[in-house]
Amino acid sequence: MNFLTKQEQMFLLVVLGLLLTGLAVKTYRAAHPPAVVAVQPVKP
Repeated sequence: MNFLTKQEQMFLLVVLGLLLTGLAVKTYRAAHPPAVVAVQPVKP
């Protein structure tokens, strides 16, 4: 019952891995917003 070739299986594995990595990064960034740093203008 092996419907996909080895190359197709590897492709799907890579795509799934990239999707999961993107979801993990999105979730991490939502939970840890960047710190806001106030920038002072430089007066000559």
